Amino acid sequence: MINPGKISLSTIGWSLLFMLVLYFPTIHYINHLPIRWWDESLFGLRALHIYKTGDYLSNFQLYDGLMDHRNTKLPFTTWIQVLFMKVLGVKVLALRLPVIMIFLATVAFTLRFAKKNLSAISIGVIFTLVMICSPGIVRDHILRTGDHDMAFLCYLFVMVISYFQYLECNSKKYLGLFAISLIAALLTKNLLAGAFLPGLLLYTIYSKKIIGVLTDKFIWIIILSVVGIFSGSVFYLNETYPGFVDRMWGYELMGRYTDAKDGHKGGLGFFLNDLAVTSFKIYFWMVPLSLLVLFTKKLSGISSRLLICLGIVYFSYILIISFAETKLFWYGTPIIPVGAMMIGIALNHIYNVYLLNKKKYLRYLILSVFAIIVFVIPYKGIVESIIQDQIMHGEERFGLFIKKISMDHPSIISFTLADKDFGTAAMWYKEQYNIENEYNINYKSNNTFGLGETVMTCLYDVTPNILKQYEVEVIQIWNNCQLIKIIREK
Repeated sequence: MINPGKISLSTIGWSLLFMLVLYFPTIHYINHLPIRWWDESLFGLRALHIYKTGDYLSNFQLYDGLMDHRNTKLPFTTWIQVLFMKVLGVKVLALRLPVIMIFLATVAFTLRFAKKNLSAISIGVIFTLVMICSPGIVRDHILRTGDHDMAFLCYLFVMVISYFQYLECNSKKYLGLFAISLIAALLTKNLLAGAFLPGLLLYTIYSKKIIGVLTDKFIWIIILSVVGIFSGSVFYLNETYPGFVDRMWGYELMGRYTDAKDGHKGGLGFFLNDLAVTSFKIYFWMVPLSLLVLFTKKLSGISSRLLICLGIVYFSYILIISFAETKLFWYGTPIIPVGAMMIGIALNHIYNVYLLNKKKYLRYLILSVFAIIVFVIPYKGIVESIIQDQIMHGEERFGLFIKKISMDHPSIISFTLADKDFGTAAMWYKEQYNIENEYNINYKSNNTFGLGETVMTCLYDVTPNILKQYEVEVIQIWNNCQLIKIIREK
């Protein structure tokens, strides 16, 4: 008699292999590179501001010496990073690990959904493989850094699946999960979270359930709750920091849709081109092909309905963002999980209908060749890109140089970081080492120093000006960075 509670050795083996495959795109080398200049370090300082002040709805503006850059996004994901800071301390890992954990939680959610509702955990496995083999996911600004776009697309994906489940069985728990994930998305990236809603509305109309939805009182409770929480947060910030709404609307919401902010321009086909060539690659072409299984026999009713729902959301979102004037690759990434799920449904169906009854050797041959082309080769490229990842901006060297100085000159704990412009990465390390290691690091962007002051600089357009103005004693040089002591003015 087979014990239903007993797990077979093959299941354990496949599970361990699955976790190993997940490890490299997520955890491996995650703390290798210093904090990224611009968005990651800016989000890091916002989290640090909350960590230090306890003001969880603050409109972060600046640290002394930095340019003014008011917060235009709401802080849901930042709160999670603050929680990790309280556990791990003020470290870059505390910014990046929450993003990875949110992604892994979404993987677990999808595996459970695929097994329970689609009777095929393999769909969740394929979904995961497509995600971790997509260059648009496993890179900086998404999964590999403390930016909020990975968390945002996970919230949106859970929102779509939860709403679909609600339509399928009219369960209020799925409606509640839909509301929670929508609120999380709104409080992370503002009204961009609403870009999936037109697709869900279209599917509701297509499925002929619009009347039932509109007459469900719980839907209206959810709508009022979501609108109330979002608008209440915005109203509070605008009352506390007058002008918040104007800046958020003009710089972050419709301002980015109607105007190319910060020079981020692109044509109507920008996102299609990026997804096809860079971010989604081979999988981009597999998404429309996945819809062909709708015309085959034996596709279960729930799988076909889900495929149609995902397809409507996928293409409606691309259409909406294609007309936005501001073009950045990460605006296109929210549809990658949707596309990955479509591919999972299609491949699982093709295997069950067309391959499962083939002779074993032929089935294994076809699967092996297909897996090598579709997963192994892309996965190899992803892992290589992680290992070869490089510093992109001179300011990012500060973290590595401070770490090197702490080992080579442990007695030097008081110095000044010489920086300029958007110095968020340098400022982060000033705060981190002062809090965690009891250093006395200062930050200056005016390049005016006192005699005897120890100065660290890593920027090619800052160091020459200092050396031109002062006679210095060089303490250490490393990778375009210098630790120097100001002797006298020239």
